[in-house]
Amino acid sequence: MNPAKMSAVILAGGKSSRMGRDKLFLPLGGKPLISHVLDTLQGLFAECILVTDRPQSFSGFAVRVTEDLIRRPEKNSLAGIHAGLSMACHDYVLAVAGDMPFISRDVLLYLCSRGSDEDVVIFRDGPHFQPLCAIYHKNCLPHIEDMLNKGHYKVADFFPSVRVREVDVSSLQSLDPGRISFFNVNAPEDYEKARALIAGNDNLDEGGKR
Repeated sequence: MNPAKMSAVILAGGKSSRMGRDKLFLPLGGKPLISHVLDTLQGLFAECILVTDRPQSFSGFAVRVTEDLIRRPEKNSLAGIHAGLSMACHDYVLAVAGDMPFISRDVLLYLCSRGSDEDVVIFRDGPHFQPLCAIYHKNCLPHIEDMLNKGHYKVADFFPSVRVREVDVSSLQSLDPGRISFFNVNAPEDYEKARALIAGNDNLDEGGKR
């Protein structure tokens, strides 16, 4: 899979309830947190799309913006993946969370290199998937729509209906030994951790934990 012929989708929904303020615009290393994700993806993928329920907030960013196409009372990542896949110009789409400022280009390139003709290429850590650092093909759309219409919002629920390539996170030992790419900034303590990491005076253990 060649990222130059793929779309990238950033999921930027959610209420930031644990943070108490919009986490995607928190200053981090001299720029908003979301800019770290955008800077990593833009120039690597053919296009970048941001899915959000507040498009006006991103009017100053050089990125295509869309909202969920299938609205549900419950906010869920599956609807965001559906919107990004639907709007993408390319068949293959990398989906990432907007609150992952340390996502690595090397990790994303590695993920792309592991796919061939599958419908989903996704990192797996034991029993857990990383659905917001994964590649999806437009073949997934009818299966995702079926899940959304049934009120099933767990991303992996549609996997039995498509071809999936699982990539064990242990294979990232040389590229990202601390698995910092999967670190999410959800709560104030995560933000302080991210600031320390940007300053270069802290580390993460494997799995993106302290």
